[in-house]
Amino acid sequence: MKKNILNLSLLACLATPLAAHAAPPAFVTTGANDGKGSLRAALASGASKIIITRKVKYIGITEPLVYQETAPLTLIGKGQTIFGHDGDGPILHVADGANLSVKHLDFAGPGGFDIEHPGGGKGIFVEVPDDREGLVHVQLKNVSVSGTGNHGIHVSDCSLGDECGDGQGEDEGTGSDASIFMQLNRVTVDGVGFGKQDADGVRIDDRGEGDIIFNATNSTFKDVGADGVELDEGGNGSVIISVRKSVFKRNGAYCFDIDGEGGFDPILIDPDCDDKGEPDVDDAFDIDEAGPGGIMGMVANVKAIDNFDEGLDFDTEGDEGDNFVDLDLINIRAKGNADEGIKVSEEGNASVVVNMRAIKAGGDIEVEEEGDGDLQVSIKGSKIGDDLKLSESDDGVGTVKLRGTKVVDEKDFNNVDEI
Repeated sequence: MKKNILNLSLLACLATPLAAHAAPPAFVTTGANDGKGSLRAALASGASKIIITRKVKYIGITEPLVYQETAPLTLIGKGQTIFGHDGDGPILHVADGANLSVKHLDFAGPGGFDIEHPGGGKGIFVEVPDDREGLVHVQLKNVSVSGTGNHGIHVSDCSLGDECGDGQGEDEGTGSDASIFMQLNRVTVDGVGFGKQDADGVRIDDRGEGDIIFNATNSTFKDVGADGVELDEGGNGSVIISVRKSVFKRNGAYCFDIDGEGGFDPILIDPDCDDKGEPDVDDAFDIDEAGPGGIMGMVANVKAIDNFDEGLDFDTEGDEGDNFVDLDLINIRAKGNADEGIKVSEEGNASVVVNMRAIKAGGDIEVEEEGDGDLQVSIKGSKIGDDLKLSESDDGVGTVKLRGTKVVDEKDFNNVDEI
């Protein structure tokens, strides 16, 4: 029942268009930072649909572009690049939680950031006010974000701003009642997040009552300083995902010890890199869910390759409410990742159901349930290049069904029966 309800919720979101534009569109006719015909002037004009004409080859800005209206904003380009400024603000800032649709545009920061040369801002930043309700839509098609020091794309429904990422749970900030729906189609996030620790390719922070609904198709997240994608839900909501035909590659290296021999100490350069005495590297795709709610959805036809920590890393915790984990993982290639290729961890009382098919993992796969819920894993037609680690703790029941699956190393099962 829970899965059916959430699938209907996801389909409803996908079918919901942005509101119609009452006012005529504004046209951008110059690539200048400001003045008549500029993108900045169009954003300030009150128009909610903005079209960048073909005569504009690129747009250069010296400070953030800010949209302060609440009407849904649609921004349509013809493949132009918006070149970001040298400051620490975002390239595009939607400041009051308006729905956002962007098509056929590239956002490029100045680049050149690393742990010894920090700084830089975000690419696209949507800030959700505390009184926002309903659904916050962020829909990007044929968009790229590159060269930003901070997050590439960030939606924040959290009173702590960038400090929200320091932890999970309701005590780590507050948020609105709105749910956040992000849809990415043919989006590339490349070479961002090297200006500070924990700066992700795509980041959604939610600390309110709503859900995070994330849909990515034909998209690429590569060479990001922290996680390629991080979905961080710490309130009374769930994380619902549909990720298809996408690639996560070489993410998480901001705090990486380059030579591994003591000649380069990331923790000494940036103390935020300290993860229990080790440099804090990051994942390809990371979900952190806390409080009442759970994680559900599908990841299919996805590559997670050469990332500096886990490939897929999905974690949930919470002892109250209707908690659950229900995932379908299909045709996943997880190769060359520094830690587990796939990891699913439940630290509360949720039941965990994970169905895998056609998995090719170069490293471990780990699924664990640490509370009173049950663990049910099914793996079919797969090859696991290292260990298969399954653990069921406390009073729950753990089962695994393996069909046409090869585990190269060990089956490390704790309170889990193979059926």
